[in-house]
Amino acid sequence: MTVFIVAVLLIMPGCQRKPVMAHAHFVHVPATGWQQTLPLTFHPEYDDSTATYDLSLAVRHENGYAYSNLSLVVDIIAEDSTVNRQPMNLSLADEYGNWSGGGFGTLYQHSFPLKTGIKPADARSVVVWQVMQDSDTLTGLSDVGLIVKPL
Repeated sequence: MTVFIVAVLLIMPGCQRKPVMAHAHFVHVPATGWQQTLPLTFHPEYDDSTATYDLSLAVRHENGYAYSNLSLVVDIIAEDSTVNRQPMNLSLADEYGNWSGGGFGTLYQHSFPLKTGIKPADARSVVVWQVMQDSDTLTGLSDVGLIVKPL
């Protein structure tokens, strides 16, 4: 009986769940700009298919970005091919024109909640379109990213 208890105690730590990690994936925006007709596509990485996650969109821009906001349309595509379309108007500066968000030097990063409490099957891919009215090709952005955080 003692051997059985010792064996179970030695095996149990190996059966524990591994911690679920946050993942971030960024796509670099070319210096020539982000065209409205060219979406950015992300394929979220999930460590556990049974867990729930929060999705956030991250944007990095240079000090010379010409706008105080960024208008996007985000398509969250589920495993069954249904599309959840979300228009987003992201504020990157305050009313005085001061950049918000974190950063250093001439690069700023902002993070915006996209979807909370989702299962991996609800977001197999995320497609992001820039829809700025005054710019067919948007310059001044450095990177756009998707952050997947377990709950």
